[in-house]
Amino acid sequence: MFRLLFIDDSKLDHIILDKLIAGIEGFKPVSHSYDGEDALKSLIDNPADCPDVIFLDIRMPRFDGWDFLEGFRDLYPALSVKPLLYVFSSSIDPTDRERALSYSYVTGFFSKPVSRPVLEQVLTACVERSKT
Repeated sequence: MFRLLFIDDSKLDHIILDKLIAGIEGFKPVSHSYDGEDALKSLIDNPADCPDVIFLDIRMPRFDGWDFLEGFRDLYPALSVKPLLYVFSSSIDPTDRERALSYSYVTGFFSKPVSRPVLEQVLTACVERSKT
């Protein structure tokens, strides 16, 4: 089982993820955060408890995904288990995709909402990584 952290201010997107995850074995437990700053603080305070996968929205009020990515930059090298970090966005601006993928620790960029094929793709990446 792979632990997933979902960071998004949209309650609807959390509900969609929970419904999709319910039909896919492999992601348990799912942790939810509605605020990038809270999620980052939790990871900083408990680096040994880092999830296997992080799904991150870039458009959030106050402390957005970009802020999270900047803060995560300092934490990432110290993590014993490096999470697969996927950025999710409803943005259609190609510069958002390019910017997100410019961070070496960002694994991929997907359009919102989360879909079953994307979850299956991420699960496959988790399984493959666990074999190494």
